Amino acid sequence: MLLGFFSFPALADVVHFGFEDVPTSMAEKLNKALPPVTIDDKADRLEETEMSANLRLKDALQAYGYYDATWKISKKIISPQNYLLQFSISLGKPIIVRKIDLQKSGTGSNTPSIIHLYKAFPIKDGAVLNQVDYEEWKGKALEALNRQGYAKAEYTRHEILIDKKEFWSDIYLWLNTGPRFRFGSITVHGAEHYPRWFVERYVSFKEGDWYAPAALAVTQSNLRNADRFSDISVQGELNTEKNNLVPVSINLKSMPAQHIKVGAGYSTDIGPNAALIYDNYNAFDEAQHVRVSILAAQLNRNVSILYKWPIGKNIGSEYIAQASYQNQTLTAYDSNEMLASVGRQWSLRDDNSRNKTTSLEALVNFEQANYTVADEVNNSFYIYPSLQYTIQDFRNILRPISGYSLTARAEGASKVWGSTANFVRFSARGSWNVRINRQWVIGTRAKVGAMWLNGPISDLPPNLRFFAGGQNSLPGYAFQSQGPVDSDGAVEGGRLLAVAGFNIQRFVSKNWAVVAFYDAGNAFNSFSNVHVLQDVGIGFRWYSPVGPIRFDLAHPLVNPKAPAVRIAFSVGFSL
Repeated sequence: MLLGFFSFPALADVVHFGFEDVPTSMAEKLNKALPPVTIDDKADRLEETEMSANLRLKDALQAYGYYDATWKISKKIISPQNYLLQFSISLGKPIIVRKIDLQKSGTGSNTPSIIHLYKAFPIKDGAVLNQVDYEEWKGKALEALNRQGYAKAEYTRHEILIDKKEFWSDIYLWLNTGPRFRFGSITVHGAEHYPRWFVERYVSFKEGDWYAPAALAVTQSNLRNADRFSDISVQGELNTEKNNLVPVSINLKSMPAQHIKVGAGYSTDIGPNAALIYDNYNAFDEAQHVRVSILAAQLNRNVSILYKWPIGKNIGSEYIAQASYQNQTLTAYDSNEMLASVGRQWSLRDDNSRNKTTSLEALVNFEQANYTVADEVNNSFYIYPSLQYTIQDFRNILRPISGYSLTARAEGASKVWGSTANFVRFSARGSWNVRINRQWVIGTRAKVGAMWLNGPISDLPPNLRFFAGGQNSLPGYAFQSQGPVDSDGAVEGGRLLAVAGFNIQRFVSKNWAVVAFYDAGNAFNSFSNVHVLQDVGIGFRWYSPVGPIRFDLAHPLVNPKAPAVRIAFSVGFSL
């Protein structure tokens, strides 16, 4: 059905490159310069790849000082779709550095960072010429100066003289830092319907700060991610600086404040789903955000209204009021919950970080629920404050293959406030991914929880108990289907939770990857009675323009009641 709209890529032929008769350190450098490539047609493209590899290898060897190198090529078939071009290399005589002329001038020439960089210049007299290290050092020096306000820093001479016959080279690198600049006046044009103080929240610098192009880029990113502005331009006008003060011009065009979004998708956890979302990003012309959501899925229905009132100077600092009704029909329970919350969120982010967000949220929650768990019908009412800390740092949120996230939440209720029972609850979830190279990514994820409850577990609605299972927990088991059982063997949820997983991805093209994973854990009531569930699986990831789409086949290693293989698939809206 929905699977018919997506086609997985055919496994293309892959050409790998190997290097022998050279030191290990050189082979590692050449591996980075010549990563594996995919080809379409074996006959034509393999010959083209060989020709291209010869040119790239020549450039790489010369970059590391070997202009006299020669090599021979042998071709091997590793498997039906994997080929190896093996280079047997004779490095020959290297280019030796005969002279290094480093000079620095200007008002920033004696700053501690530049002094440190000059002391750590990577090339020494008598060493083999390494133009890769040379270029990296040049970039670091300019970047360090740009961060400190030296926007006109430049190399008045950057030259490497090479005698290929006598095998020597001379390096001339003269740096002039130029004057140091500060941010001058900041002028905002456009976006007249938004209060100026609100627009200024997205500016990551203030008048008088040291001028830095990176801060302009962060501001541009902040405004783009606000979902309120288009045709965004943030320009430092260096040509009109006066007294080393650089004026900044911000030009904005407002998007329509009111949006309606309609979406549909599928998730194995809750089935087919659809969403209708209305947003007003500038209610009362005060940049207040109103969102009304109607989200419907086979196993989950939700209607909610959210009101955010921005306050303070930091992006994400705001008052929050929300109300929702949710109906769930899951394997372990049925529930109807009405929830209302009011409170405040504080942004703890670094304004000069483009990707990192940190926030602290404090709410007072009012919840009325009726539910059926393990064939027992109950209802409850709770008033409970909650405190939630969130940190997220991904290079690209639409391709979350490098970075981490953590959300930790504490909440509690008392009968003194009119709640059904006394409880204190803590939960946390997090993930960490690192890209080892262009092809490989490893990642981990974990969920933990603990609760003190003065009374039976039946006093709590399902959303406050701990369950395991589902695509983001134990994909080999149905969503929220696992945990402690009652005397009849029906799952009723637990007071503790510990689930962790590990996965490894291999990219077969730019946006497609295959993944293998392992998960273990469960919900339980005491550490002396833990029934650990496990699953393993394989799957695909497509990193589409709107985020990752996942298709997994998961096999439960424990619990014979579960199917031998469970499909975990999600695309579109995730409810």
